Amino acid sequence: MISGIPKIKTGRSGKGIALLIMVLFLPVFALEPSSEGREDLTRYTPEWIRDGFANGGATHEPWMFLVRRNKEFNQWQKEYFDYQTSEEYIRNLAEAGVTVYHLYFYKGFGFEAEKAHMDKAAEAAAIAHKYGMKVDTYIQWNSMMYETFFAEVPEAQTDLWYQVDVNGKPIMITYSHQQSFRYRPCFNHDGYMEYFKEKIIRYAIEVVKTDFLHFDNFDYNDANDADFNPAAIAAFRKYLEDKYTPRERVERFGFANVSFVLPPMWNDSNPAATLVEIKDPMMQEWIDFRCWTLVDRLKECIEFARSLNKELVIEVNSGGIEGGNRAWEYGINHGDLMQYTNVIWAEDLNYAVWKDGVANGKFRNYKLGRSTNNFIMSYNHTPYDFAENLALNRTIGSLGWSELDEVELKYLSFWRDNKELYTGMKGAEKVALLRSYPSMAYNTRDTHISVNMAEQALQQSQIPFDIIYDEHLDRLKNYSVLVLANQESLSDEAAAAIRTFVKNGGGLVATGKSGKYDGWRRLRKINLIEEMRRESGRALPETAAYSFGYKKGRVHYIPELVRPAGEIKLGYYTTWVMPENAAELEAAVYDVAAEELPLRVSAPEWVGVSHDTRGNRDIIHLFNYNHDSDVSGVTLDYAGTVKKVTAISPDRQGTITIPFSVDDNRTTLKIPDFPVYMIITLVKG
Repeated sequence: MISGIPKIKTGRSGKGIALLIMVLFLPVFALEPSSEGREDLTRYTPEWIRDGFANGGATHEPWMFLVRRNKEFNQWQKEYFDYQTSEEYIRNLAEAGVTVYHLYFYKGFGFEAEKAHMDKAAEAAAIAHKYGMKVDTYIQWNSMMYETFFAEVPEAQTDLWYQVDVNGKPIMITYSHQQSFRYRPCFNHDGYMEYFKEKIIRYAIEVVKTDFLHFDNFDYNDANDADFNPAAIAAFRKYLEDKYTPRERVERFGFANVSFVLPPMWNDSNPAATLVEIKDPMMQEWIDFRCWTLVDRLKECIEFARSLNKELVIEVNSGGIEGGNRAWEYGINHGDLMQYTNVIWAEDLNYAVWKDGVANGKFRNYKLGRSTNNFIMSYNHTPYDFAENLALNRTIGSLGWSELDEVELKYLSFWRDNKELYTGMKGAEKVALLRSYPSMAYNTRDTHISVNMAEQALQQSQIPFDIIYDEHLDRLKNYSVLVLANQESLSDEAAAAIRTFVKNGGGLVATGKSGKYDGWRRLRKINLIEEMRRESGRALPETAAYSFGYKKGRVHYIPELVRPAGEIKLGYYTTWVMPENAAELEAAVYDVAAEELPLRVSAPEWVGVSHDTRGNRDIIHLFNYNHDSDVSGVTLDYAGTVKKVTAISPDRQGTITIPFSVDDNRTTLKIPDFPVYMIITLVKG
């Protein structure tokens, strides 16, 4: 485990591209030791947000950015821009039930250029606090508007505070060339990070009195835009030295001296976009390094911010699970990152709708939040969006940046009136699906399609499940079933945890190449599943799919989740599909379950389900993806006895009493029809 981000000394001799060229031939720069012994404030959840929140307010863009960008813009819009920070506007939000007021603070032009906007934000924040709201301030993590920033901080230009490509050209944020004034800062440069903390974060906390730091554009450009800033290269080399002993570096790379290694380089015959299996160990480490840099720099900012105000909420707009390889594309490792955040933004376009036999939605993001103790903010428009959000996210989250419409008011009111059904809950899921870091980071296609299909099949089979990461393998004892959907690369630690889980009575469903490689994507002598089969004494199977007992547990192997015909896109515009053998996966889950799963749902595939528990109550959320059909014919089979069952819905008045029958310690309920969303409360006997 590497502790502390490399501290690269600033004030280096040489400037501009000359320094960039020099670094290609120099060993690692001298690094300052990280400080230790301070209280760890990075994994804290502030008291005030634990029961959820409703976030709404003003635009996050300062006026000078709207002018500079000139997108569907004119000066007559200034009147409404100013209205959004007025007392009338803020009071109306508070009276509607909004609990967190969002507004602009810093976009990247520099402190001096934006100070007038910051001071206006401070005035608006004081009004919001007056009406009992918390304040969420927008801070741009990833833009340096060089035209004004260099004027304020000349050394940002001369000492390269921004990312550069292999040719020394600035790397820009990817909002088309009409925003080429936005350089990406170099996060490995101490000079920039100190400025960011002391000038921006400190002012937000001490002057604006913010309660909630919203870091936007929390990512890198894709792999084509590797950062060749001297500070980034030096930090990469130091990262490798800290991560591995000389002996381990020889095992990893074939040599121990990493003083001259560089980020990946590309050309026309070797484009980044064509890579599927990422085998090059240095390229794998560059992926890891980019993920690590973002997390460690964020931790540094969190420690600084919470030394000023412990109760600050930390949110990043890193995006959620979009279907593609977020580590390779953008330097995002959710399993690690979300140990330190309280909220993340997910701006994908996966709105809740039933289309071509697939329940499209953001359930993956919400499940990601549940597993990492984070709330998710995303754009919701229709009742179907809000239903999925409430059922899985347990809060309203974002209500946008304008006055609330009828749908927003309806679901905000429903959440406020029934908060006891959302707060203090524990997920009752007994099935987990693993997104192993090396499997997902070192493959840009096959593992992602397999995992996406497995998640889709579980969702449409109405099997409540968690999405977990390597960081969560110590929780396996809480589950009955673990699903490995083509998780080809597993570290030795992950493989050992999985074997122990099954030995102790857990059920394992594995597909494809699961366990074929180790954590460095090196071929194992014997596949993990095959090794477990041999240890079990099970004869060589005659069929491609097979199952066997392993100690107290059980393993079921499926050779492939079969892709449907047609193109499958990955990334921001992922094509979500169901595997053709989805029923086989569902049957395998029930086959290996160490005990009867707590809930079986009989319903149309377009019905989603979430299962929570608290004390003597189980809370079951049912929500509809199909805009063209109400939900009917739903039956719940619950493992246990109950003494009372009630239901509520935003589309029906009052509380509904639901009849039930009990047989052999199982309870059967027939759910009344509903249009979009229903919550069933089971009081256990």
